[in-house]
Amino acid sequence: MKSLIGSTLLLASMAAALPQPAIKSTILPTIRTRLHRRQNQIIPVVVGGPQDTFVPNSVAAAVGDIVQFQFSNGNHTVTQSAADAACRPLDGGIHSGHIPFSDNQTDVGTFNMPVTSTEPMFLYCATGPHCQLGQVMVVNPANAKQVADYAKMSQESGDSVDGTDVIGGTAGKIGLDVAAFTPAPPEDEDAAPPAEAPPAEAPPAEAPPAEAPPAEAPPASEPPASTPSEAPANATAAHKR
Repeated sequence: MKSLIGSTLLLASMAAALPQPAIKSTILPTIRTRLHRRQNQIIPVVVGGPQDTFVPNSVAAAVGDIVQFQFSNGNHTVTQSAADAACRPLDGGIHSGHIPFSDNQTDVGTFNMPVTSTEPMFLYCATGPHCQLGQVMVVNPANAKQVADYAKMSQESGDSVDGTDVIGGTAGKIGLDVAAFTPAPPEDEDAAPPAEAPPAEAPPAEAPPAEAPPAEAPPASEPPASTPSEAPANATAAHKR
């Protein structure tokens, strides 16, 4: 028994004395990830034109982007409101002031608004009834329904309230050749007004009903014929004479 144990220990010690293969440690390379951040951009939005609209009426913008409002035909503003108070200026909110565009103008008024938050921003035109006509937009809307709901709310509002001081951006000008729109053609003041439609002709008068022909007169009555009994009596009287 002792010899068996001794043999086992001897074999173990011999195995430990044998040279062991070298184990190389593998060091994995460090992978560094860097999130790609796009460059800030200028996002054009056309204000007004042949119709009182914002085109487009919603944009997605990152912090640092600039939304450049380009003012087309008419006289318009970019004014910020709260989400639940369409056509009413938000205290301290964006307001461009009124920026017109006239026929034959060769430059375009702009309002450059830096984006400082990705929260939704609700904007409208404070000129006349433009807001009630649907001239509204949303920057960074949560979804398309939010834009539709804001437009509906603006149409249901009674009137618009104008902003006061210009705030939240910088007014400027760009050449018409680099603008994002083509202005509506000038109105021809010398053009004759459209001819009035001729009055509708009166329907022909109905012909009077035809008169009924006069009723025929009844035939004249004939004298009564003599009865046969009278003739012999007359003859008898003549014979007696």
